[in-house]
Amino acid sequence: MKLALVDGGSFVLPYDYQLVAALASQGIEVAVYASRTRYNGEFLAALRALPGVAVRDRAVSGTVAPRWRGLTAYLALLFELWRRRRDYDVVNLQFSAFWPFELVLLWPLRRKLVFTVHNPVPHGFARRRHAPTGCLAEMANKLVFVSRFSHDDFIARYGERFRARSAVAIIGAAPVRPGLAPVPYAVAGRPEALVYWSTVKPYKGVELFAELARSARIQASGLRLEVHGKWDESLRPLRDELASLGVVIDDRYLDLPELLALLARNVVFVLPYREASQSGALYALLHHGRLVVCADSGDLGDFMRRFGLEAMLLRERSADAVADVLDRLGRDEPAIVAAFQAAQDGCSGPATAAAIGRVYGAS
Repeated sequence: MKLALVDGGSFVLPYDYQLVAALASQGIEVAVYASRTRYNGEFLAALRALPGVAVRDRAVSGTVAPRWRGLTAYLALLFELWRRRRDYDVVNLQFSAFWPFELVLLWPLRRKLVFTVHNPVPHGFARRRHAPTGCLAEMANKLVFVSRFSHDDFIARYGERFRARSAVAIIGAAPVRPGLAPVPYAVAGRPEALVYWSTVKPYKGVELFAELARSARIQASGLRLEVHGKWDESLRPLRDELASLGVVIDDRYLDLPELLALLARNVVFVLPYREASQSGALYALLHHGRLVVCADSGDLGDFMRRFGLEAMLLRERSADAVADVLDRLGRDEPAIVAAFQAAQDGCSGPATAAAIGRVYGAS
């Protein structure tokens, strides 16, 4: 079996790597059509090192090219795929980079097209259905969803007719650098800080940190509040407000040594998302043995319930709810750590590879 994976803007390279590694381990040849990128480039290098994997990349991403040049490069990347179309049994559009090109150039490949749906509609999109996503789904021979929540949400939005050709492929725990072994969970005692780590965008609910900074219960705990990650420009007023309240702000992409140092600290990570079809940050934190408090949103809530981690799930997005979770952690840390370890084991590469092979027709 030969598969072409298309992530034109390299939007989800850590996910791509886990998926391709699972497929390559089962003898599938994969060609990855992606972009060079200013960030996560180590995943492209790691993909090239996998047996039976070829990487065909151009400067598409906005991190390495202006938009007009990136669109020209993406068109060239899709033309290269078109020229090689007879080489592949499956063409997997992993993430849409520019749907007008995809609808035209992938239409003739629709019988072998697998469309991976990360989000039923783009984040912040106000309408119930996103027409380009719906058109790509109609065109595809098979739909793959990255979480059970994204699958169920998509069917509810776009209709039951998609159910018969849909499947779920949960990648699971993923390192922030390819090849890093899972970090076992361990009881660590009182944490030193509450930390948010990921890009900061409107749907991610980071405004909760303003309430945390003003909370008497959180102040009494003595925990520092920290937000690490590149901020969306539209959230600059919130960033400045949090800084004025004493929240530590690190408005940038952390380099790998800094990120590994953060992941080695005894802190509790908070993911206060208002929307979450899935969260790459959650599965990275899981791989690195970190405790996570999650809002009850989308895949976050589904994940926590699936592994018996309701104690770390916020009953509401409030400072008191966070303080309640910290109280439970103080009382029941050994049991909570054991549940996180079971979740890490259940989401390991070997545990998910066979299921991924079945989804893509490899086993």
